[in-house]
Amino acid sequence: MIDIIGAGSLGLLFAGRLSASGTKVRLWTRTLEQARVIAREGITVFDKEGQTAVHVSGDKLKVAPLADWQRLNSQAPARWIMLMTKQGAIEEVLEQIQPAAQMDRDTGIVCLQNGIGHIERIRQAWPEAVVYPAVTTEGAKRQGVASIVHAGSGVTEIGSSEEGEEAKNNNFNQCVLNQLLAAGFDVCLSKEIENGMYRKLLINAVINPLTAVWRVRNGELLSDPIRIHMMRRLYDEGIQVYEAHGIHWENAWWEQIMNVCRATAENHSSMLADVLAQSMTEVASINGQLVQMADRAGVTAPTHEVLWQLIEGMRLKEG
Repeated sequence: MIDIIGAGSLGLLFAGRLSASGTKVRLWTRTLEQARVIAREGITVFDKEGQTAVHVSGDKLKVAPLADWQRLNSQAPARWIMLMTKQGAIEEVLEQIQPAAQMDRDTGIVCLQNGIGHIERIRQAWPEAVVYPAVTTEGAKRQGVASIVHAGSGVTEIGSSEEGEEAKNNNFNQCVLNQLLAAGFDVCLSKEIENGMYRKLLINAVINPLTAVWRVRNGELLSDPIRIHMMRRLYDEGIQVYEAHGIHWENAWWEQIMNVCRATAENHSSMLADVLAQSMTEVASINGQLVQMADRAGVTAPTHEVLWQLIEGMRLKEG
């Protein structure tokens, strides 16, 4: 069984497709209301044309609010966890599942958060777990409480555990990796996941804040030279920060950012969706992290800093 914590767009996508392929899934939601809706209606995944690609009835998977973790997990301890909440929810999740960290020894946790900094917090909170950092370019957009549109297929890279951990790697391959492949995900193990995380960080740091400020879809960033110029400024500042820290980067990353905009042209970024909903965004763990890295290295990232402050201020309700 795979436990998926977080029933946002990616959580629903992975839970729906895994369950439809025969994997036993236990899905943990933020609210009791969402758990009840999913238990009643199941999960529906639509393709980009609006046709139903996957539908899993509610009786095919277990679903519960995270507040019930301690009670239910004591009856059936989690062995493999896919943590699919946003970075801002990590502390709350760790608070809820902390008691299990004192008892369960052989737990594996796959972490699919944007930004950086969360892996260290998770390892500190659950030192006995094997933590697998991961990045994905799968695109999904929430349609409702229990339905999403699979807006774009992507690749999911998962960091392999250290050398000398063959038994754990084989167990992971059998229980998680093969299940993801069977569900139709393009997934691979990577010994250079840190590089993948920094690449994904830069992609998000260039695309997401500009779409949030200008209130445009991803593809519209390429519609005007001024917008592309701003993207390039953010990119160049990010590369300067990486160079100051000795982080490997590749010239191909700029074209990859442009390709992401083309491939997800009709999508709203998650940061824009959060701004429109007046919710907390991930800008602090994306652009904010780059600014803090710049400070530690004695360089500057002024465009990232301005966007960080602008977007943080957008969720303040006036009057």
